[in-house]
Amino acid sequence: MAAVDTISGYTHINILVDDLEAAHRFYIETLGFEVLPRPDFRGFGGAWYRVGPLQLHLSVVEEMPDLKGGFPHLAFHIPGDRFEETIDALKSAGVEFLGDVMGREDFGVPVRAIFCKDPSGNPIELTDVPPFDA
Repeated sequence: MAAVDTISGYTHINILVDDLEAAHRFYIETLGFEVLPRPDFRGFGGAWYRVGPLQLHLSVVEEMPDLKGGFPHLAFHIPGDRFEETIDALKSAGVEFLGDVMGREDFGVPVRAIFCKDPSGNPIELTDVPPFDA
């Protein structure tokens, strides 16, 4: 069977949270995401947000799974010319970071990245690596 060639990218990422109110404050007030309407999925709560041209979906769980068996994460792009001011603003807002800004090379280009956590402990990479052009 030949591989399909019609999948062109991501539309959304779904992560788990154990405190929707804290997550809502973090993603709206701290990161500035736009709330999207979410269908009424009977059986579990959640929220949807717009992040540029993509979506972030949250699903509420009673207890977060053990995330120590690897390092699942999502990465948000910050334009390079606004990277330092954005990280400084998040630090001033009390966002918990997992270390310092790291430099590396992706596809032959120097980039910066730093990891933080949302209120439920989901690791988030903030990077100046831009998305691929569609």
